[in-house]
Amino acid sequence: MPRKKEHAARKWSTLGSASLVLVFICACNFAGRGPAATPQPDMTAWSETESPLFPLNWPPTADTVWVSYTFAYGSNPSALMDGVYVTPPLSKTEWEGGKSTTTVLSKDRKQETTQGMVPLDEQAGAILETGPRVSAYCLKLTALPDQATLDAQDMLAYYQTWFKYNGAFLELIRNDHADFIEWVEQGR
Repeated sequence: MPRKKEHAARKWSTLGSASLVLVFICACNFAGRGPAATPQPDMTAWSETESPLFPLNWPPTADTVWVSYTFAYGSNPSALMDGVYVTPPLSKTEWEGGKSTTTVLSKDRKQETTQGMVPLDEQAGAILETGPRVSAYCLKLTALPDQATLDAQDMLAYYQTWFKYNGAFLELIRNDHADFIEWVEQGR
């Protein structure tokens, strides 16, 4: 008799475990079939930034138009932990003959691409702080810069550093400034 009771107890124990698994699976399926889940709001925090100047033709001439772009980086650690979203250009400012004209291209902050995050070291930070001086130098260029000069070396260092930290946006504008970008990347 004890054997029959033991067998019956095991049988009910197995049935009970199987029933719990079945209830769990059904509950999971039911949860997925219920009313549509409320979409989560986009929690991306956008921060606008401005690019350095890019020439429309390279080498530059006295008539070269220089362009800077406004674009935005979007941070959303719940969706992208090791990078940021990058918008296409939101506006462009053209510099010609000492005057600037700004054109709004889009007011819609939407992801065009993503950019990985690399910590900004002290040397890169110091180079990027030379941006205003480099921009003033660029606007005065009427020919290919002499790379033996300190100004041209500072210009190359600035752009190469900016490219390193903003490569995703750079790819979005590459076709419009291909000769200049190639010149900077090759350091000549």
